[in-house]
Amino acid sequence: MENIKSIFNHPKKENPEKDTGLYDWRRPAYKKDDVGNLNRILKNLIKTKSARWHKSQNGSFGSSGFHVKSEGSENSRKQRVTFKMSIGHSKEAHLKYLKTYMPQTEKSEVEEKPELFGTDLAEYEANMAKDHFKCIISPESQNVDLKLLTGKFIERLENLTGYKLYWESCIHNNTAHRHAHLAINGTVKNGRKVFFAKEMVKTTMREVLSEMITVMIGERSYEEIQATNERLPLAARWTSLDDRLLQYDGKIFAKNLNQSLQNRLAYLTTIKLAQNEGAFFTLNPEPEWQEVLQASGRYNSFLDEYLKPSPLPLRLFEGGSVYGVVEKTINFDKDESWNDAVIIRTDKERIYVPVYQLHKENLEGKTVSISAPAGGLKKQISERNIRVVNDKSYGFER
Repeated sequence: MENIKSIFNHPKKENPEKDTGLYDWRRPAYKKDDVGNLNRILKNLIKTKSARWHKSQNGSFGSSGFHVKSEGSENSRKQRVTFKMSIGHSKEAHLKYLKTYMPQTEKSEVEEKPELFGTDLAEYEANMAKDHFKCIISPESQNVDLKLLTGKFIERLENLTGYKLYWESCIHNNTAHRHAHLAINGTVKNGRKVFFAKEMVKTTMREVLSEMITVMIGERSYEEIQATNERLPLAARWTSLDDRLLQYDGKIFAKNLNQSLQNRLAYLTTIKLAQNEGAFFTLNPEPEWQEVLQASGRYNSFLDEYLKPSPLPLRLFEGGSVYGVVEKTINFDKDESWNDAVIIRTDKERIYVPVYQLHKENLEGKTVSISAPAGGLKKQISERNIRVVNDKSYGFER
């Protein structure tokens, strides 16, 4: 009000008719505006805190691994997509992936077999190399033309890299979530070897797919974002909710948390990573709840094995030496698991050992020795690291 009154506090003119500059515009005198300055400071502070919060919500596995959500975070308007890539080095495995796994020829329950599309199949087979890239493209939305998306994705990859790729793809409809499988040959049409930088696989390819899907079907609606957030507490992996739970030590008073965090703690209780003590929750210090969730996000059969009743605890192999009996083998083709694995039983524990393309047969019950350098969460051994010490088989009660 004082500022408004000051507009009329100009000195009185003795003879206004003779003042030629009476109606000229004059710059108002500077007056310090503390309220305005404070509002600007608070606005900038809110923006900074918001940016930091969103950065923390984008998720991380820390130094032992990664979990990129740069274009697919829960609250992003861009379409979310899961993208995975693995590389193989065997021509036999390459042919099996192309002829058996992709078209699901050995799955009797799949009546309508997927059809391959991409490079002319005869041309692909004539130029098939040992090295090959196996990809999964799985958009969150089921309203995406996966055939169109895959073809345009290859075009974008060729523009980014300069390669002219040999590729084949198909669409699998036999799971709850439709997804595309993509095989990329390890050599291009001029004979050069294909190489994709780690950052390109880790971030760029996912971002490209996210942008393309958003252009194809539009941005995510508020309802879709809300539905994602409602499903988040039940995710069998490390999530942004778990980042927020890290700030609590000891007993967590549930009523102090929002509903999403309460639902997350309830879910962690069902998978034995937390205890419900009435009004309080306690997160498991041993085995480390963070490690179990991070391993489950990386290896999709880990949680199932962790939850199976056993007198011995299960941990993830992260390098070093292991000596014990093979309790179980998990095979990619049989279980549609993204990673093969063996579970080694010792006197004190069970060890989940990820194996890249396990071809050795009849390992169960045999005593083996495994030795590999430390590699953290992402450590994956070759079957060459598995040495059978004793062919005698031992049975286990499961």
